[in-house]
Amino acid sequence: MPSMAAGTDDLPELRFAVGERVQCRTGRSEDAWSPGTVVKLWYREADWPESRVAPYQIQLDDGRLIFAPMDDDRVIQVLEGLLVDGKIPVTVLTGFLGSGKTTLLNYILKAHHGKKYAVIENEVGAVGVDNLLLKSGGGFDKTTAEEQVILLDNGCLCCTVRGDLVDAIKGIVDKAREKQKASKEKDRKTLDGIIIETTGIADPGPICKTFYGDPFCSAYCRIDGVITLVDCVHFVEQLTRERSEGTVNESAQQIAFADKVLLNKVDAASPEKVEQTMQALRGVNEFVPVTKCSVAKSPEALPLEELLSIDGFDLSKMLEKGDIDLSLCGTVTEGAEAGQGHGGGHGHECDDDCDEHGGGHAGGHGGGHGGYAGGHAGGHGHGHGHGHGGFRHDTGIGSFVCELADKPLSQEKFNNWIQSLLENSEKLYRYKGILAMQDRRTGKVMKRVLQGVHDMVDMDSGDAWPRDQKIKSQVVLIGRQLDRAKWTKEFQTLGV
Repeated sequence: MPSMAAGTDDLPELRFAVGERVQCRTGRSEDAWSPGTVVKLWYREADWPESRVAPYQIQLDDGRLIFAPMDDDRVIQVLEGLLVDGKIPVTVLTGFLGSGKTTLLNYILKAHHGKKYAVIENEVGAVGVDNLLLKSGGGFDKTTAEEQVILLDNGCLCCTVRGDLVDAIKGIVDKAREKQKASKEKDRKTLDGIIIETTGIADPGPICKTFYGDPFCSAYCRIDGVITLVDCVHFVEQLTRERSEGTVNESAQQIAFADKVLLNKVDAASPEKVEQTMQALRGVNEFVPVTKCSVAKSPEALPLEELLSIDGFDLSKMLEKGDIDLSLCGTVTEGAEAGQGHGGGHGHECDDDCDEHGGGHAGGHGGGHGGYAGGHAGGHGHGHGHGHGGFRHDTGIGSFVCELADKPLSQEKFNNWIQSLLENSEKLYRYKGILAMQDRRTGKVMKRVLQGVHDMVDMDSGDAWPRDQKIKSQVVLIGRQLDRAKWTKEFQTLGV
């Protein structure tokens, strides 16, 4: 390892610059190489001797932060092949039966966007009807779509065939690697992403967990976003239909897991129906961005760059914009056939001791632009939402923000809090947050990104909290029968 005794000016020139993609040896076997990005040159740790320095610090794609002890091909190499641009983004396309998933997928695959996608089609039944619909009507544009549609028709991905999902991912990755090896251009992209279309009754949670829990999937792929389509005409009835006691409300779950909602068929719904559906959506998930659209009539009005490769599943992209307020993440954008105007709605969250008529006001003005259409509808942990129009629903699913301002979190206290929260992880669908956390070892305040699905928790090591930003930690919790008062109150006790 080089010495800094003579100062950095006398150190040798390095092969890689900050921001370059590399692969690093992370084990003893020949194939124990992990992709990552150089984040710092001439790295050293506080407890190292003053003369000791490492050429590179590398952020691996799996979240680990490591250093390379020497600038040598034996430990760090140029990254070539499939992962040169990072992990393969996976989009989970979900929505209740008849919401328009297959119509949207057909448009994505046939549009001239220059991207190559592989598709995993999940159907329950002996005949893959949606698969036939995808392949009808002229087929795929071979210049834009990966010539590969894998049909998983022996069960729902959310419960019985996660092994088949892993096998399908392996097949897609292996085929893309073979194409890249055969290509004369080493940096030629052979796969831009994978799209998984779920059944209309699927719970997206276990699907997302697969990409955290399976070593192969987590090494090569990342969940880019969960896109949920909503049938504006029928969603309220789907949400509120009678169910047997103890059964899951699939429509509500799909909204709870969504990183983006496409409110489809607004052209076939009255303005009152659109408003009622927005209230229902916000009662389940206050924070998800919503785009109004008509996929069948005007698919071109949907900007695909806002649906695919959006890093919607990860909050870290939001850090680039500086200080953020998670309670303002839910916005409405206008797609095809959507109304105009500015959303002037306002609302408030109901305290736990209020009666059943005390939900958020959802009057609103206009279609909503840059804010909630109709304001906050309910939004507390028990999922009640009541608007001036008289709509009511109770799915048991809701969303809320836990916040602590002006002081950093204690790492030990937060760990205890999250462990307690995860004791009922089956009721905790999604959670994400930005944390100002005091590092136990150095005492520095670090900016950390929290992301989780059920009992699968991911939190990066983070960078130092910016000096010009107010210290504030926020965590969004979305789940079923969560005790809002308990978790928000306890979160406020986690300060150092």
